Amino acid sequence: MTQVIYARVPDTLKEVADIYASEQGVTLTAAVVDLLERGLAAATDERSIAELEGQLVHVTTEKARAEADLKAAGNELVALRSFAQRATQTQVGKCPKCSQPISGYDLLGTGQCSKCSQSLLDLLAPVRETSLDQREFGLLVGALGAALVGAVLLGGKATPGA
Repeated sequence: MTQVIYARVPDTLKEVADIYASEQGVTLTAAVVDLLERGLAAATDERSIAELEGQLVHVTTEKARAEADLKAAGNELVALRSFAQRATQTQVGKCPKCSQPISGYDLLGTGQCSKCSQSLLDLLAPVRETSLDQREFGLLVGALGAALVGAVLLGGKATPGA
């Protein structure tokens, strides 16, 4: 079923509609219907476009925040790797069982001697006298604390509003 719409339009609009109909190879009525449908669709889509633009802004903001968090995590990883490397190289004492040197990584990372697999947990909370160098152990624990504080500070910089 079709309906009739009577409308008065400026001469220039009528001329442009005639040209459009001619270019499309359709009647003036078909051309006007096509143009009217397109115009109505565009008007309806304006709201959708605005919503999509808003979503794009939100997603872009979230992406930037995620990239900042990733960079901060990468910086923390570099710091922790550096600490782990130093802990592996730093001798903090001798194994109570085999008397081989133990590193900070052996003591704090694995909790056992890398040579004989003796548990080193007693060295952290000694029950008896041990061969652990207390000065170097104190330095290692201090360095660990500094690395953790640094990691927290780096993490705080990536947090929104910090």
